[in-house]
Amino acid sequence: MFGYVRPYVPSLQVQEYEIYRAVYCGLCRTMGEVTGQASRLTLSYDFCFLAALRMAFLDSREVAYEQHRCPVHFTRSRFMAETNPALVYTAAAAACLTDGKRLDDLQDETGTARLKPYALTPLCRSMQHHVQKHYPTEALAEKIRNRLAELSDLEKAGCTSAEETAQVFGLLMQDVFTEGLTDSTKRAIAGEFGLRTGRFIYICDAMDDLCDDIRNHRFNPLAGLWGDLALNEEGKPSEMLKSAFRTAAIVDLEGLGRAVELLPDGILTRILKNIVYQGMPYTLTRILAGKNGNPGKRRLYEISPGAIGEITDAEKQ
Repeated sequence: MFGYVRPYVPSLQVQEYEIYRAVYCGLCRTMGEVTGQASRLTLSYDFCFLAALRMAFLDSREVAYEQHRCPVHFTRSRFMAETNPALVYTAAAAACLTDGKRLDDLQDETGTARLKPYALTPLCRSMQHHVQKHYPTEALAEKIRNRLAELSDLEKAGCTSAEETAQVFGLLMQDVFTEGLTDSTKRAIAGEFGLRTGRFIYICDAMDDLCDDIRNHRFNPLAGLWGDLALNEEGKPSEMLKSAFRTAAIVDLEGLGRAVELLPDGILTRILKNIVYQGMPYTLTRILAGKNGNPGKRRLYEISPGAIGEITDAEKQ
């Protein structure tokens, strides 16, 4: 995943921030146990989002936090979530997604661009070897490969529908978020989380890379859809494209808002609400501001249940 799903830290209470960091550090530690120490290099905020959601479904007796030493921050111990079924699953899912992306890149990339997936091969093989001892991943890995193959076919065909390609990636993430859940309510909530998060990540990545993709003649569904109208005279995304992107992203954020309101009350749910209602909208403003822009000087959109509230004159740092 790409790092587009993270909390808006200034709005977190101290306890919420400590628990979020404990989930992040606990996931890192669990990945070391489940998929090998080297796999910790693949950790991202997006995986932490999945872990927090799956932990929100657990019985409180299955969730514990303890102080542990960290090899990176070795000067003092850190507060971490103890290994639990949600963290084990997230570590396994991360291994499957990383390997699926590697295989997809090997098939699609050419020239020097193939060096990166080749370099990841030993790591992915090691992750797959370790994970089989802790969680059966064959079914999930097959689903991921099938979805990535479908997405690859659309991209090779030059699909000009960002909606169609984003939907496929959303369905991929839906498979990841719902895998192993048998309770119908939890599965429905997780499915909406996965679908909307996947679609949001895909269109954010497309918008973020638009100028580079056009310059380097790489596939980008937004470029194919908008053609010459994608960029303005300065070579930056046009206002029409940014407006359409903003609208599409907000639709998925509102879907996430409806889903997060169905979660049981608790500190993890409050953290997830922060990510959905503020963190991801802030990512949206950052992308709209551009790589050299300052989202803190722009208008920040905060998504509320069933409506879009606009915070004007936002000076958030």
